[in-house]
Amino acid sequence: MCCCLALAMTLSACAAGGTRQVERRIDSGQDLPTPDPTRDRQVHLDLIQRMLDQDQNYAALAHIETLQRQGNDNQLRLLEADTRRKLGQYPQAQQLYTALLNTAYSAQAYHGLGLIAARSNPTVSLEYLQRAVRLMPTNVEMRNDLGYALMLARRYPDALPQLATAVELEPGNDKSRNNLLILMMLMRDEASVQRIVRESRIDATTLADLRKRASSLAATSAPRPAVQPPQAAAAKKAS
Repeated sequence: MCCCLALAMTLSACAAGGTRQVERRIDSGQDLPTPDPTRDRQVHLDLIQRMLDQDQNYAALAHIETLQRQGNDNQLRLLEADTRRKLGQYPQAQQLYTALLNTAYSAQAYHGLGLIAARSNPTVSLEYLQRAVRLMPTNVEMRNDLGYALMLARRYPDALPQLATAVELEPGNDKSRNNLLILMMLMRDEASVQRIVRESRIDATTLADLRKRASSLAATSAPRPAVQPPQAAAAKKAS
């Protein structure tokens, strides 16, 4: 009983102290903390990006729709485009990316269009990915995706600087490192393979899996003939 009474008195004293502090701030003319809608919105946008990074795509879309009730902007449109692409809603994603091509998010838009085009038109995909990298040269994901696309097209010498740059920009990125290893295997550069394996301490199981992937890529058919990107074709027709 005594312990409960003491605890109640302590909590009451803390509450009274907090109230007196607020009263002193009001009396002295100090402003009380006010909500910051811009900061709160950015926190929400960051949360959505983390959901996408963790493949929680449906949850991300639900939060995007919630924010859109308060107003839409290009950053939110980009997040929606990325989400719909990851959900396989390609026409909606493509429309959103295209609308962002002349904005501050043009590099991300070209990147997204390149990933969509990779499903059916590797040549168009390369065109978009190259534009994305030109606009944002230090973006690791864009460099990695361009290097991988060039590797699939069997343009190994062109793929090498892209993947090597991605690895050097972010040494701890396993995805870029593994793609670089696969490329070295395809180029039959075993000395470089062994060097990367030693430096990264790659285990035998992982190395065997990467060799299997390299063999599978080497056995695939040659890339399709070049096709103009939709935008270029439309421009040519209009002229």
